Amino acid sequence: MDALDLLEQQHLEVRALITRIAAEPSPGLRTSMVAQLSRMIDAHVRIEETYLYPVCAERMAGDRKPLHDAYEKHGLARFAADNLLRTRVTDVRFEARLRLLRDIFAHHADEEEDVLFPKAKRGLTDEQLDVIGSDLERAYEVLLRVGVPAGAQLARSQRGWPRRGAHSVRALRPVSRRRGEALRVRGC
Repeated sequence: MDALDLLEQQHLEVRALITRIAAEPSPGLRTSMVAQLSRMIDAHVRIEETYLYPVCAERMAGDRKPLHDAYEKHGLARFAADNLLRTRVTDVRFEARLRLLRDIFAHHADEEEDVLFPKAKRGLTDEQLDVIGSDLERAYEVLLRVGVPAGAQLARSQRGWPRRGAHSVRALRPVSRRRGEALRVRGC
């Protein structure tokens, strides 16, 4: 699948989930939907930053402002999603925080689709977009299923191009400084 089509589809899915959360009357369902939303946003921005943005940076030799803006919007979206996740759905601030996340993510998606994606489309071949798209899809699914701590780096080749087959659970699992020892989580 084309990388840009996949990312646009993810934008639509996140927007739809935000709309469903706003309309959901059950606090329990809302809470689980917010957890899913947070995972989706984190996975989405991480795969964009790991696989698409480095390739775009190579192609945008002159004007990298849209790319820098996109990184900043990702930071805002992550912050807003984390803040919403820490807010009880019965809290009076929940609705305002959900609207804020919706607006931040909508602005991010619109700017990418209107500015960044057309530049990427001009700078990359259809075959390159398909290769990146399949790698994005695999990494996104792994991040949603398994989850990887926010500080862990995703596997990426030296040239910025995604490596084929580098997205197994093993490649995404964080590892401590000692070879082969799994990263210990506090309190475990």
